[in-house]
Amino acid sequence: MRALIVGAGCCGASAARRLARYGWQVTVIDRRSHVGGNAYDRRDENGILYHVYGPHIFFTGRERVWEFLAPFARWVPFRCALRVWIEGDSHPMPFQPETLRRLMPEEGEALPSVLAREFAGRDSVTVLELMNASHPLLRRAGRRLYQCDCAPYNQKQWGLRPEELSPEVIARAPVYLVDRKEFRPERFQFMPEDGFTALFQSVLDHPAIEVLTGLDASALMEVSDGQIVWKTGRRWDTVLYTGRLDELFSRRKGALPYRTLRFDLEYCASGEGLPCLAMYYPDLDIPWTRRTDYRHLPGNPPGMDKTLLVGERPGPMEDPRDEPYYVVLTERSKAQYQAYRKLLDQVPHLYGAGRLADFRYYNMDEAVDRGLDMAEEIHRREGRDPS
Repeated sequence: MRALIVGAGCCGASAARRLARYGWQVTVIDRRSHVGGNAYDRRDENGILYHVYGPHIFFTGRERVWEFLAPFARWVPFRCALRVWIEGDSHPMPFQPETLRRLMPEEGEALPSVLAREFAGRDSVTVLELMNASHPLLRRAGRRLYQCDCAPYNQKQWGLRPEELSPEVIARAPVYLVDRKEFRPERFQFMPEDGFTALFQSVLDHPAIEVLTGLDASALMEVSDGQIVWKTGRRWDTVLYTGRLDELFSRRKGALPYRTLRFDLEYCASGEGLPCLAMYYPDLDIPWTRRTDYRHLPGNPPGMDKTLLVGERPGPMEDPRDEPYYVVLTERSKAQYQAYRKLLDQVPHLYGAGRLADFRYYNMDEAVDRGLDMAEEIHRREGRDPS
């Protein structure tokens, strides 16, 4: 059996390796000149390892994902701390009681006990849950976080007023119930010592996997009248498509909305860098939503004299070469996506998965898990048993 996988990112690469294990011959293509998708990293002219499409951190509580990826790299433990710049000062991220004590000095000391009582047994809650809580102090805390962070940050990130976005977007930010230094609580938190590009090159290094970069899917196939139409002499038994569904179906239901990023690179002395890997900026007067200081990244030696700061400015998709980084979730866009998903489901031997094809945000481990699931589904539905 032969599979074509469109996209060599987390989802596509993981699916390819799993299908190869099941005995498939797999061709992986990517329109970019490299594998790894948005996790692609490289060293600049100064030898600094950085993530070209924005910082990626690997963490997971999914044992299956860790067992799958672990053999493909040398891993180093990495538990990072991130911060957010609010009203002229930095605060730990995600939010926690320390944040609320500083933002609500007259009431903040009472918040930890109220949080523990109202959300007993929980590690964290969302800002939306605080805003809808029964206790008035928690509602005030939620409103404070919403006004100083969630609303302005999401307006800058998405270019929409808060009321235009789905509630799960605008107030999904987590709030820990107890203070903690680490960004994430997951059991497995590691980074590949040689970077993510080397990791995915290793994942795809298999005699049954052919990798072709710099090749757009439209050069090989199109969908017409509910069927895959091959444009060259090559054919495959099934296709896993991880790109945009609106492009696959020639925008028949209109263009799905995405936001792109523009990156500002700045070199400075290490002492002038950030105190952590990344700082977030909800303030509308600051152009970036996030800046990353890559001297904190594993793979870069300690004690560097110079560091690389990269700021991210979100904006609309204006040029065909703009990369679609974030889906814009509104009630209209979700309905529009479902219309494309219905078209996809009607095409035999064609599957869609991943950040773009699923029209949703994925953490890295979620994208890997999705790829493994899709490989098993394809293998099962196309007549083989993954066991």
